[in-house]
Amino acid sequence: MEKKPWWKKPVFMAAIFILFGTLGTSLFVQTGAAIAPQPISIHPKPHFLQSLGLNGEWLEQATAFSERNRGIGYISCVNETIVWASAFNGDNPGYPCQDFTKTTDGGITWNAATVPDAVNQYFSMIFALDATTAWAPLYAHQNGVMGIYRTSDGGTTWARQETAVFSSVHSFPNCVHFWDESIGWCMGDPADEYFEIYLTTDGGTTWVRIPQDNIPAPLQNEYGLIGSYCVVGDTIWFGTNLGRLYKSNDKGLHWTVSQTPLRSYLKPTFKNETHGLVFDINSVGSPTIAETSDGGQTWHSIDFTGPCFSTDLCYIPGTVNMYMSTGSTANTSGVSYSLDGGHTWMEYPDMVGIPLFALGFTQGKIGWAGTYNIDEFTAGIFKHLPGPPTPAFSIEINGGKGLSVQIQNVGDAAAATVTCDVTISGGLFISPKTFTGNKETL
Repeated sequence: MEKKPWWKKPVFMAAIFILFGTLGTSLFVQTGAAIAPQPISIHPKPHFLQSLGLNGEWLEQATAFSERNRGIGYISCVNETIVWASAFNGDNPGYPCQDFTKTTDGGITWNAATVPDAVNQYFSMIFALDATTAWAPLYAHQNGVMGIYRTSDGGTTWARQETAVFSSVHSFPNCVHFWDESIGWCMGDPADEYFEIYLTTDGGTTWVRIPQDNIPAPLQNEYGLIGSYCVVGDTIWFGTNLGRLYKSNDKGLHWTVSQTPLRSYLKPTFKNETHGLVFDINSVGSPTIAETSDGGQTWHSIDFTGPCFSTDLCYIPGTVNMYMSTGSTANTSGVSYSLDGGHTWMEYPDMVGIPLFALGFTQGKIGWAGTYNIDEFTAGIFKHLPGPPTPAFSIEINGGKGLSVQIQNVGDAAAATVTCDVTISGGLFISPKTFTGNKETL
């Protein structure tokens, strides 16, 4: 079931920087739509930034759980049509829940199910390879059976993969990832004095734990976090409860570790092998965010502006520098986005007050944000779709002298053409300028 309660139009966003001075100017930016320019009046001041438009729309979909208040704790997007999501019990998060849901038509219909014979277990996360094959780390309190489970029939049956042992008193499986049907990695908390990490080359039939010498030792009372990892190519990062980030460049065989500016529960999200963010998923209100441009060797805290939430944060695949965040607490519920790598955040107004949990995105800004369901036919997840291009617009600035105006697309697609018609009365001549790209200064 799909609902469309609101509409968010623009994808293209322009930023206008007024560096100094004033004069009368009209700027027309054409992004492909032959629509009359929309006038926008601004008052110049040093380094003034004007952003135009928002990004995309959200559609409510039903996750099909028969039990109410099933929250979505993790989302695994295979592509724009195939998505799996694991759930938790929103009425009592401490009560075991083995429910998951899946769509193969982009969310028009979702099909909910339960992992059989796992009564006392919880999902850490879920990883889907396609419409039929998925893996999930399931954990249990009070030293119950836990480990990596696999389905190869679309979720009807699941089998525990025995060689990913996770049987120590300190074992706790957090994450699993596969590059194809054979090669995979999974990670759990320290057991026997080092993180419990296994690799497989046969789809999980045989898991082999990496040697202790291959990974730096954990600090005292340090452990991993459920679903707190990121993969780009052969590189893996996972975060810990003490603000450290472990990294492997060879699909999990050898590891290094770095200390971030954070000192608490850390989740990483990277757009490529060098650029990424980490944020504190244990904070109340706005999170602490740090960025790296060298793959995680060094970090710098971000003094961001705007509403960034602390439940989940992810890079949007295929974009220049777009991230999204979700919030689920009483006073900080909703979703926001950044187009400049986490430095400036903007909220989706119609999503304010909606508790949102896991994010999952694929190419083309198509993705999902989990929430609570009401019943089998109502709510549970929101789908994000990119909006249509912004039409042409005009800007009028009135006043004195010495003006420098910069038009810059801070979104993801470069403007096709930007034509600037400048009208000035008396004593000064500036040639109109046309450019293709994402930045030009008059």
